[in-house]
Amino acid sequence: MLRCAWKPVLVLFLAISLVSPVRAQNILQRARDRARQGVADRVNNTSDAAVDSALAHGDRQVRCIMGDTTCVRKVRAAGRQVVMTDSAGSVMPNQSQAIAASTAPAAAPAATTDNSSSGDAGAAAPSAPPGAGAWLNYDFVPGDRVIWWEDFSGDEVGDFPRRMQLVNGNFEVVNVGGHKYLRSVEGGQILIVLPEALPSQFTMEVRYYSPSVGNPLAVQTSGGDNATWGCYHGSGWVMGGGGMATSSQNVDDIGEHDFVNCRFTISDRYIKAYLNEHRVANVPTTNVARTDSILITIPSADQNDPTLITDIRIAAGGRKLYDALAANGRVATQGILFDTGSDHIRGESTPTLKEIGDMLTQHADLKLTIEGHTDNVGAAAANQSLSERRAAAVRQYLIDQFHIDASRLNSAGFGASHPAAPNTTPEGRQTNRRVELVRIP
Repeated sequence: MLRCAWKPVLVLFLAISLVSPVRAQNILQRARDRARQGVADRVNNTSDAAVDSALAHGDRQVRCIMGDTTCVRKVRAAGRQVVMTDSAGSVMPNQSQAIAASTAPAAAPAATTDNSSSGDAGAAAPSAPPGAGAWLNYDFVPGDRVIWWEDFSGDEVGDFPRRMQLVNGNFEVVNVGGHKYLRSVEGGQILIVLPEALPSQFTMEVRYYSPSVGNPLAVQTSGGDNATWGCYHGSGWVMGGGGMATSSQNVDDIGEHDFVNCRFTISDRYIKAYLNEHRVANVPTTNVARTDSILITIPSADQNDPTLITDIRIAAGGRKLYDALAANGRVATQGILFDTGSDHIRGESTPTLKEIGDMLTQHADLKLTIEGHTDNVGAAAANQSLSERRAAAVRQYLIDQFHIDASRLNSAGFGASHPAAPNTTPEGRQTNRRVELVRIP
């Protein structure tokens, strides 16, 4: 796949235009073809007896042969960590992709016209565990106070999103596999009007797919010499603005038709960009105007292979967890993420878990209750159970990976019974899906 460095980005913004994509194919049809091929090529040398034995013995890590969907589902249903191997027993180098490929449905669903939403954790694929493989050096921590969140669950299919403003181009909401996306063929620009001016430090996240290799997703606030940041399908970049540095980096482990997670940390001193688990740019700059709006430029595509975005999250950064805990006796974090409807901790949680583990290691007298909380979407009993299992999973991870004495950690789940914000807005529901740390006197 052709990769693009930063120069085309500069040309794009000097020209203030979008160019046609180099190629366009049907993402849904290609997903079906890849899933069918994965089933056809599957080699399953992992016996049910071996998996059952490992689970019965309480093994926290259980190996599954690449493509063995039954094994993956069984291990994950038992709350254990899946380790994908090839047919010779060698551990696969990219666990996230291996697990995702081994849990792909037999056929990818087409876009539908109903108005259902996707649920708690969005459309992200099954994740490798935190602190392993490429996640070992991942350092993105999402802001802890949600300013704006959108997964289009409140919009009708076929409509333009009611919480965005159209600048130019053509966009509509579609439903793909039970999750909603903003779809564009023509490309263009949309404006997000925030409820407040951006703070000195904030983060932005967006889930993104585009067949275009020549044009990027691009983000900026206002201002003549303002910095710009964004991502291509296979790279991320930052332009410092005002003659300041530009940085970009390609990522080689992304499939041609994969979605990518674009993430950015913007402070009063720098902008960092991440693509999936990779940090791809780090530019010192002060050229980010703290306005109450964000402009997103979305590239054009083909009718049969549109650009798609979803799960846009803008959040204010906060104090270190220990400082907030010392001041208030409790602190909420949204940096611990889970697979949808599961207590399986996602790899993106690595930096937050490391901060908690280091905090407990450095402060030997510190004891914590780990609380799980959900929004009010779904059955109350299911939310209660899920929150309990998630809190217990975080506790066990800290015990196993950081060797924290179990007597220093309790866990509890409260479901949706202790909301931190009203569940009547997307931002409120996102805020309520959280893990809290409470100091034990």
